[in-house]
Amino acid sequence: MLTFVQQTTDERSSRGNDGNMLDLQSIHSQVSPYRRHIWLVAAPKSGSTWLGAMLLDALKWPRVPLLEWYDRREQEVDPRMLLQHPNEDIFTPHQHTRASQPTINIINLFRIIPIVLVRNVFDTVISLYDHLHKEANIIPWGYFDEPFYNFDKEKQLSAIIDLCVPWFFNFYVSWYKSGVNGLCNLHWATYEELTDDPFNCVKDVLEFAGISKTDDEIAGAVGIEQGSETEKTRKNVGIKGRGESTLNEEQQARIRKYAEYYPDVDFSRMGL
Repeated sequence: MLTFVQQTTDERSSRGNDGNMLDLQSIHSQVSPYRRHIWLVAAPKSGSTWLGAMLLDALKWPRVPLLEWYDRREQEVDPRMLLQHPNEDIFTPHQHTRASQPTINIINLFRIIPIVLVRNVFDTVISLYDHLHKEANIIPWGYFDEPFYNFDKEKQLSAIIDLCVPWFFNFYVSWYKSGVNGLCNLHWATYEELTDDPFNCVKDVLEFAGISKTDDEIAGAVGIEQGSETEKTRKNVGIKGRGESTLNEEQQARIRKYAEYYPDVDFSRMGL
């Protein structure tokens, strides 16, 4: 009979298949105990490139990705990357990583501050459809090659719903459970908050991380001239509500169905 195990802090979760511990303590010993580290963990197509650029401008910290390779692979943390700038505060840009116990262990050991950015799931589907047609077909959340592009638009959207949306739910639930179960202290942000009020979205992140910045410094990073509504740049801002106006009722119902498997999870940040 299966013994159900809640995710808990357990060093055994950091063991590889051969039973050897990842040498996290050795890496940890080479990093300053005073280093501050903010990590932007993001759902796909959530505006993370934009938020990351603003945070990087506000912080003026070195940019340190926590993985070296992308392509179709899962974007899991490579602990060796933590050795970069060991005596300086660092910022890790957007990374599409689900919460797991090894990742939580790294967060807690290195005192990393996770900022989790998510978006309305219906709009995410449409944005990912655009990505597959305008940017690249190689992504970690589903395998798309030539046959996909021979389908009509409705079937392509259905493929994204069937192949990628389960990953989105897995991502969201993994971080939601990590937060409510007290496994790590994280800050939630949404694409909708970001596009509605980028200044306060950035300010909230900095305040959560305990970083003191003046309003002028934040406004400069956001690209807003203090005292005006003029923005210098506002990239990658999609139209909110496209998902529910584009997806048919059956497709929307399939997406909502996934939420039914997690009755104890608040999916309001995903538009559910």
